[in-house]
Amino acid sequence: MNRPLWLGLGLILASNAIALAGVWYNRSGEPQAQLQLSEREIQLPYDSWLRGEENSGLRLQLAWREADATWSWLDEAKLRELGFAPSDLGRSAERPLWLVLELDGPSYRKQVERARVALASAQAAVAVQPKDETLRQQRDQRRLELRHEQRQATRLLLVDAGLDAEALRQAWPDRQRQVILAGRLTPYRYGDMPHYSASVALESDRISVPKRYREAFAEWRLHAYDEKRPKVQVEVAFGRRHEPWLIGVGQ
Repeated sequence: MNRPLWLGLGLILASNAIALAGVWYNRSGEPQAQLQLSEREIQLPYDSWLRGEENSGLRLQLAWREADATWSWLDEAKLRELGFAPSDLGRSAERPLWLVLELDGPSYRKQVERARVALASAQAAVAVQPKDETLRQQRDQRRLELRHEQRQATRLLLVDAGLDAEALRQAWPDRQRQVILAGRLTPYRYGDMPHYSASVALESDRISVPKRYREAFAEWRLHAYDEKRPKVQVEVAFGRRHEPWLIGVGQ
C-alpha cells in the first residue's frame, strides 16, 4: 500500500477519533439541560433529502421560533450588551453568541393568549355585523390560528441571548424547560421601529436517532411537515458542549 493511501487512512481514523472524543466529552457528567419534546418541537431537516441522510441514518432537527415577532427584547441596550454597535447591521455584523430556548413557558402562553384575544375580537366584530363576509372569514382564520397555536405550533421559543453561557444559566435556571445553545445572530432594523429584528442560526440543532428508536419515525417522511405526522414524545439531553442527543422515545 502506498504512502498517500496510508496517510489518507490515518487522517480518517484521526478524524473519527476526535469526533468520538467530542461525543464522549459532551455526554460525560450531568447534562446542562434535559427536555421532554413532542413532535411539535422536532422535525426532519429540510436539507436531509439533498444530503442523502435517509441512506446513512436518521437525524432530527429542533423546531423553534422567536418568542415575539416584534423582537421586543432586542433593543439598542441589548445589542450593546451582545457586543454590537447600533450601526452594526446586516450580514457583515454576524456574531457568535449563546441563545436561550424555553419550552412551554410564559412566552409560549403569551402566544396562545394573543391568538385567543384575536379570535374573541373577531367574534365580537361578527356579532355586530353578522352578514359581513369579510369579517366572517377573518373570524374563521383567527379560529384556525388559535387551533394551530394550541395543537401544532412549536412550544420551543427563543427568549434571550448573551455572551456568557453561565450568566444566562443563572438568569434562566430551569434545566427541564430552558436550554442554552451556541448560535449566531445578525441584527437588522427596518425604518423607525423601536426594536431590532434578527437572523438567528443554531450551531448544534441536529439530533441523531439511534437505530433502536427509528421505528417511531417510520412514517415521518410521508408526512414530514403536516399535522398527520405521527405523535411522538422524545427526551433530549444537552451535554457539556451544549450539543443534543436522544435518550428516550415514546408515543
